Amino acid sequence: MSESTVIANQKQILSNQKTIIANQKQIKSNQDTIKKNQGTILKNQGSLDTILKNQKQILALLQK
Repeated sequence: MSESTVIANQKQILSNQKTIIANQKQIKSNQDTIKKNQGTILKNQGSLDTILKNQKQILALLQK
């Protein structure tokens, strides 16, 4: 393997490593977003539970 081939391979490896690091940063960002979204979903589920209870109470009052 020629020296120029080795250098070209090393440059490609460096480029790939930079891409991997960028991808890892994006994955971390996406994980943080997912975590926030999960928190929002849990809050929304709590709100929906409250709405359902209120609707049941309203229905019971209307049926009297």
